[in-house]
Order: sequence, then C-alpha cells, then structure tokens
Amino acid sequence: MPSDPADPHRALGEFLTAHEAERLAVALEAGESTAGALREITRIRRPEAGRLLRAAGLGHADVSSSVAILHAIAGARSIRTTITPVWTMPGPQTTHGRLTSEVLRLIDGARISVTCASYNFTPRSRMWDALRAASLRPETTVTVYVDAVAGTPQQVADHLPAATVFATTTLPGTPRPLVSHAKMIVIDHAVVLTTSANFSYRAETTNIELGLLVHDTTLAATVESTLRAQHGTLFGHVTPAIAARQRR
Repeated sequence: MPSDPADPHRALGEFLTAHEAERLAVALEAGESTAGALREITRIRRPEAGRLLRAAGLGHADVSSSVAILHAIAGARSIRTTITPVWTMPGPQTTHGRLTSEVLRLIDGARISVTCASYNFTPRSRMWDALRAASLRPETTVTVYVDAVAGTPQQVADHLPAATVFATTTLPGTPRPLVSHAKMIVIDHAVVLTTSANFSYRAETTNIELGLLVHDTTLAATVESTLRAQHGTLFGHVTPAIAARQRR
C-alpha cells in the first residue's frame, strides 16, 4: 500500500507497477474513460488505483498530463537488464539452495502474476506448495506450463485448481506429445528467472543448478506473449478433475 498519502503522485507511483502504469497510459491515449482504462488493472487492485488517480487529479479529463505522469511512473518502476546468477549446489562451500530460496521469495512477493514452465513437476518440489499459495491469493494469476508426460499435468491441475495449467500437445501425424524442456518463471510481467532446474526435489537440493535472474520488462513481456501464442497449438489447457466432473 502507498506509504505517503499526503503526496498523491508519490502514492500513486508507489502503488502502480510499471506494467499497470503503462497500460493505463495506453488506454487513456486511445480515448478510454478513466473507468475504462482501469479495466487494464486486475480487479482487486482497481478500487485503490482509481482512488489514487482521483487524488492525483489524473484521468480522461486531462489526458496529456495524465499520460505523461503515467509514462514517467512506468519508466521509474521499470528495471531493465539487471542480470544476477543464482546457484544451487550441495556442500558447505556454496550458498546452498540459493536458487530455490530466490524462487520462493519471488513467488511469495508476486503482486499480479506468476507464469512458469518446467519439464518435471513433482509434489516433493517446494514449488508445489508455493504456487498453490500464490494461486489462492485473489489478486495474483498463476499460469503453469508443463511437459505432457514428465510434468504430470493432470496432477498439477488438480493441485492448482485456481491456476491455469497447460501441457504440451501431440501434433497431427506424430506418435507422442511434444517435449517441453523450458524452465523459467516470470513475476509481475517484470522479472524473469530462467534456470536449468526442474520443479523437483533433486533439482532443488542435491543437483548443481544455475539460474539467471533478469529484471527486464521487455523480456518478460516477450516470454509471456510467446507462450500465449502457442495456446491451442503446442500447449493445451488441462482442466482440474473436479471441474471436469462438474461439467458432466
């Protein structure tokens, strides 16, 4: 929540993410009303964003000033091309489990969205509970991409009924599903962690694994849009068993 309500512009800048500020600016530039522009923000955050916009005197009544301030907020909140290596290694010589702890910290701190992919996803992974907790927060959307075989997609979908789970499809004329070996996490459309580690106990505890943590909104948007473009072709939606039964 904003820390300085006496300064409405500062409070708005502290509350909005770079993605939200950019989407609001684009919507206002396109001729949307303030209420229409606020639809670009996830529902649970809309009332506070609207209150802060009104307090700052921003909206469709003064498009040019509002757009300029929102673009400034987006620029200030965007962190680009900061790359940090994170490792998991067994033994006392290393920062054991740093990769896993960093992943859990990112997911716990997600305010808007978590998009992730893994080849293998097992219940012994610490991601098992972390993603479920994130998906149950009403303001956070969770999307998971897994391999159709190694990723146990039905088990994952049943464990994460509040998330959206996709698994690789079988292309026409081929005998088995596509293999998805991608391993990555995108947080709040701004932070990307690409890693050698699967979502499994070994990868998180005994393997030697390397990840690169990248703060770059453009990269985050590209990764997510590329995956979305494969819905219905390379990836198919996996319905939780309870939802499938309710439809019958």
